[in-house]
Amino acid sequence: MSTRHTPESDAADTASSPGLGSGMGSGLTGFLRNWVLGFHNRTVLFRVGNWIFTTYAFLAAAAFFAGFAGSLWYDAMAGQDIVLMAKLYLFVVVPCVLVGLRLFSILLEWRELFRRPLATIVKPGYMLHGGIAGGLVALFIVSNITGVPFLRLVDAPALAVPLGEAIARLGCYVYGCCWGRPTTSRFGVRYTSSESKVVRCAPHLHNVKIHPAQLYALVVYLGMFAVMYAALPYVPFDGALTAAYFIGHSAIRLSLEYFRQDDRGRLWGRLTHTNFYSGLMIASGLIVLWYGSQYSVKMPLDLSIRFVHIIGDASVMPWIAMIGLVFGFAYGVHYKKVGSWISSPSGGMKPNVDELSMGAVSRMEAAEHGHDHADGRCDHDHR
Repeated sequence: MSTRHTPESDAADTASSPGLGSGMGSGLTGFLRNWVLGFHNRTVLFRVGNWIFTTYAFLAAAAFFAGFAGSLWYDAMAGQDIVLMAKLYLFVVVPCVLVGLRLFSILLEWRELFRRPLATIVKPGYMLHGGIAGGLVALFIVSNITGVPFLRLVDAPALAVPLGEAIARLGCYVYGCCWGRPTTSRFGVRYTSSESKVVRCAPHLHNVKIHPAQLYALVVYLGMFAVMYAALPYVPFDGALTAAYFIGHSAIRLSLEYFRQDDRGRLWGRLTHTNFYSGLMIASGLIVLWYGSQYSVKMPLDLSIRFVHIIGDASVMPWIAMIGLVFGFAYGVHYKKVGSWISSPSGGMKPNVDELSMGAVSRMEAAEHGHDHADGRCDHDHR
């Protein structure tokens, strides 16, 4: 049986945890070591009244800032009007990405959609593959607006998304989502914060050493970005980066499944939604690779343009900053409690609109009848 903690006790939990944060020295050095090694238990950054700003809000903003800035960097190298592209990203791509992120998360819990439609629709939760799908739809629209070939446009986020996702995985690490399996490895971490998602959704893992799967992903995606950046001078045709991202990203996701224990939604048997979408992306990558090699042309890139030139450009910085703010609020701002957007939905529904998921209503109903039905499932944030 797990020990229950209050938010006020989380700091003490972090300091006294027997995991990586234990045995810290005193003084400033000890404080810094404790803060850094206990970073995964710093779920909440600050509060303003009933509004809770999680640490992930800052990291999500940084992730999408880096991702869209990186996309504009590639657009600039490809000779695009980056001010126009920045505006199209904000007003066309961002809405489509948000809709895709949320829609695919809802599809993960289609059973609850029929049982509790409003509660399922308005609760927090996003799925990465939905954002990719929404982004592709948006870039098709942008291609028709600008006349720029579709695959050339998609190559921009294909280069930049691994960088953004690496930063986002650090956010997953501190939020406690996408958690790993129990381990005896020296690299294992212990979540003790009562507001951490892994503790809220899988209380049996409180203070249990688990794989920091999010950090594994961070390292691998940074490596993927570095390889794609190094390959820029050798890109043979429009769509090559897109194919590399689809195939490489999916291979990474499938490999990291071994270390993860969070519920990713079962389709059939051991097949998860993540497996299914990754398979589709690999197939799509192979198709893009074939099509691009046959019908696309190579667009010369101006490799003298650097990433710092984009983030130092006053004409595009406000647009990128607004994109970061949108996603920071969408991912990391909660109401009254972590994992909740609103405290009581309309329509007379009893449960709070928080991180419900497949089986969550059954657990809640079982609890009302005095039965233990904890199956470790929760929402599907930040996949």
